Amino acid sequence: MTTMQPVRKLFRPGLAAAAAAAAVVVLGGAVRPDDAPGALQAQAEAAVSNPGEWTILAWSVDRGQTLFAINADQALVPASNNKVFSSIWALELLGPRYRFRTDLLVTGPVEGGVVRGDVVIRGSGDPAFGYPGIDKDPMKSPRAMVQTLVRKGIRVIEGGVLADATVFDSLHYGPDWPKDTGNGAAMYAPTVSGLPFQRNMLWVEMTPGVGKGYELEPHVPEIPVVNKARPGGGRGFAVRQPGEDTITIKGGISGKGPHRYPIGVANPALLSAAAIRQALVEAGIQVRGPIRLGATPEGAKLVHRHYSITLAEMLDRVNRDSDNFFAEHLWKAACAAAIGQGSYTDGGAASASFFHQRAKVPFGQLYQADGSGLSARNRTSAFAMVNALHYAHRRPYSQVFHESLAIAGDADGSMRRMFNGTPAEGNLHAKTGYIRGVRSLSGFVKTRGGQTVIFSFIYNGRNTSGARGVQIQLGNLLAEYAG
Repeated sequence: MTTMQPVRKLFRPGLAAAAAAAAVVVLGGAVRPDDAPGALQAQAEAAVSNPGEWTILAWSVDRGQTLFAINADQALVPASNNKVFSSIWALELLGPRYRFRTDLLVTGPVEGGVVRGDVVIRGSGDPAFGYPGIDKDPMKSPRAMVQTLVRKGIRVIEGGVLADATVFDSLHYGPDWPKDTGNGAAMYAPTVSGLPFQRNMLWVEMTPGVGKGYELEPHVPEIPVVNKARPGGGRGFAVRQPGEDTITIKGGISGKGPHRYPIGVANPALLSAAAIRQALVEAGIQVRGPIRLGATPEGAKLVHRHYSITLAEMLDRVNRDSDNFFAEHLWKAACAAAIGQGSYTDGGAASASFFHQRAKVPFGQLYQADGSGLSARNRTSAFAMVNALHYAHRRPYSQVFHESLAIAGDADGSMRRMFNGTPAEGNLHAKTGYIRGVRSLSGFVKTRGGQTVIFSFIYNGRNTSGARGVQIQLGNLLAEYAG
């Protein structure tokens, strides 16, 4: 079995810089199969029995040479390989040290412990705000923010809580997402918001025979709940119809409980506002008005600013773990930095323009309909992907980007069951991708001869299990290459 080596040892910043100086120019124009050396090209073609369903390119950084290519200019659906573009765009426009801000403001004067107006919570799209995997208690950050008001002696909010998510558009899920996402209801693909909280998931806690039988976390009565659960055996669950925020509890609820069920909400900014209101009430501050959604009024005064973990820390979740929620928020945040608002409608054109100008990706070979790759409207060619990866490899954030990718055979990441016991194990590091009818794998590998190779293998067709086998075969072909 191949000895595992951390990526940080395989790709040091100094090596990336040296490679850039030696071969900064080579990727330009369309790559053709006849550009590749005969031996590797023939072996790649022998591995691919249905070439029309593939876009493939392997390119040596050290030699500035195509090692093999099959339909390298053909734009196909990339699935989660789309996260590569989202990560690079965010790293470039925001920077690896960027921290999202979530602000607490008041809209009126404070008189005798009373805020003569609303409390505002204003987001910048922080996917880590109240995220259970980062803060064990999602209410930790809202409570810390509210303590600023407590220290000021505030006892009453005369108005309500205003939730400002306007840094992103009002479309909370991407175009043509798979039906099983429920337009953001599913845990693996929850809704997207300029003001996220708790992964935009509402937790329904069922306790049979107690009161109305359920509680919401956070407490948000503005979201209607219909309890159709029955006592007895069976599986309980919470659902909502796409486009609606009414949550229905169904199934059988047995035992004393409590039983907890997650559900992605249709209007996620309500969760952040509800969490702030809950923290205010817990702190003994009376809130007289309701929750509302809207832009922060001019003249609102900042009282507390919460900073997220860094973007670099988020990238492991995006690429190594292939987390759709983090990817969507980073992509919309990059879009907001580029054009003023995170937008599904306008983000694809902005992204394509960026990669055309910076990474020489030809127009027509890249289109991002969303940030994660869930949408069937996303397109990329292997040539576009390799250009983007080459661009990131040469940038100051190269090390951060490399370390965010999954490592072949590593238990910590999306390639834990790939390349085990092969020459590529512990060497090849890449982004995986999978939606129905798509298998993709793009990244970096060191050859036995010491070359750094950037590759992209994207398949669209019915035989996805066979395609994964082909990708493993091609990855090992590169890892074993002695040239």
